[in-house]
Amino acid sequence: MKKSILILILILSILLVGCSSGKIEDVAENNAEEEANNELESKEDEVSEDNNEEIPIHPDDIMPEIVILEPNSIGTVYMEATYTNNSKYPITAYSAKVLLKDINDTTYLDIYDTVMPGETSPKFESFGPETQDPDDYEILSLEITARTEGGNNLYIEYDFKLDEATWWEGGND
Repeated sequence: MKKSILILILILSILLVGCSSGKIEDVAENNAEEEANNELESKEDEVSEDNNEEIPIHPDDIMPEIVILEPNSIGTVYMEATYTNNSKYPITAYSAKVLLKDINDTTYLDIYDTVMPGETSPKFESFGPETQDPDDYEILSLEITARTEGGNNLYIEYDFKLDEATWWEGGND
């Protein structure tokens, strides 16, 4: 009987040591992965900061001015917007993705008129928050197409949640 208990204690000890060393290895692996992710994130932050300096058109230069309109005869609320092109490029397409917080839905404020540098766009509209509260909408992203001096299209996408911008130049479609 004593032999059986000693063998059982020995087996349990070996199992416990084996399990705990596996956990230590897992913790070490997790720490290594976390450090690698942190290094990658810091490098990505550096790239984002570098790109922000090089953005051909900064979003602050073309932010829309939005007015929430009174409900129409059937109770639908709209938002009306304009933007001033404070960049050096003509803008040929402008689309803002807007979250309507009160109904948790998205809408788009789009305009496809050419707006030259220094000009203000014509008015454009979309659905607005039913509450008519300016705090009940949030601009999530902005996509614009501009024309470069060389006649090519410049496409820029801003993601305000991630505070990131991507852009590329394409042919003149």
